[in-house]
Amino acid sequence: MMTDFDGFHFSQASDPQRISLYLASRGWSPQDEQGGTLWMSHDDSYEAFIPRYRKMRGYVSYIQQLLKTLSQAEGRSESKIALEIATSDADVQYVHTEPNADPGTTPIDEGVKAFESLRQWVLSGAVSESSERARPVQPARKPTQALDFMRTVLLGPTFEGSYILTVYIPVPPRIGQTELEIDHPQVRFMSQPYERRVSLKLMKATREAVAAADEVIQRRDDIQAFTRRAEMGVTANLCEAISGFTSREGGETKIDFSWALSRPVEPTAPIRLGRDQVVVLREAAQELRAAEPEEDVTVVGAVVRLHREGSLGPGEVSVAGIIEGSVNNRLRRVWLDLTEGDYSEATQAHQNGATVSVTGSLVRRGNRYFLQNPSGFTVLAENS
Repeated sequence: MMTDFDGFHFSQASDPQRISLYLASRGWSPQDEQGGTLWMSHDDSYEAFIPRYRKMRGYVSYIQQLLKTLSQAEGRSESKIALEIATSDADVQYVHTEPNADPGTTPIDEGVKAFESLRQWVLSGAVSESSERARPVQPARKPTQALDFMRTVLLGPTFEGSYILTVYIPVPPRIGQTELEIDHPQVRFMSQPYERRVSLKLMKATREAVAAADEVIQRRDDIQAFTRRAEMGVTANLCEAISGFTSREGGETKIDFSWALSRPVEPTAPIRLGRDQVVVLREAAQELRAAEPEEDVTVVGAVVRLHREGSLGPGEVSVAGIIEGSVNNRLRRVWLDLTEGDYSEATQAHQNGATVSVTGSLVRRGNRYFLQNPSGFTVLAENS
């Protein structure tokens, strides 16, 4: 019997194209028959008939029989086989967390944080792969290619063990001879579709970030362990995301990568992340942000403090608001210097309770955020 959470996978595993991809990868041979395809195992010991269309009468029964046949042939459970068929056309990342809770559950605050971190993690890989140059802190304005890609990424169902999050990255199949057969790692990498390159970037950058944390722990290295890996995709954004998978009371995090059968990859070892590494990653993210401004940031919020020497001239203001395009829309208080004209507008906005917008380079110093080189200060609206 398949467990309840496999209802999703059974639906996905019922797709004829996914079934064909899976069977072909296992050495089964197809033979056209009236109304469908008869598949024979590589040693002709097993056979399975798959109707051509889902709407054909008895289709579900044929799929159930297929799973039973595959379970006998491979000596594995039907649910595991259904999972592999369901994900045959996608790269899947499984993030195993160990919250301080019963198996299959997580405290709601930790769960929300983990899902936010999951999105930021995938986005960091997409931005790294879309950007022309590597930066320790990724820009607030993300490349269009990365944002378009994020609309195709899917969340899968969670599993017990103790609490597993899943991400599905659909990968276009290889059609004919579409990849260059040149034995050079970079050439082979660039011949892959963008979706696969993001998956590979996530794996490699995450491994490098964990390796950097190990260097800090074992050899008492400094922030350079992270900055020299920027070209490999190690950024403050990535470090924040990875460290967000684990709560302060939680255990180890493990990240497994499953590769689409449509573009086979050799199995890869999981990445393991302990609490000591999480602490280092959090601190590294803060130091990277302190050392490297986040460019082209737009802050939208309310003016909550004003200060200048005398009644005329430039002055300093504080805006409490959100960063446009940020992952979690967390409220921040940002300090910035304004010209005399902009300061006068900020004073009026403060008195009227109006919303303002301003753009600049965001940098963190201690516990404070500062917006350098501010421009485009605008009063957006007034509260009635």
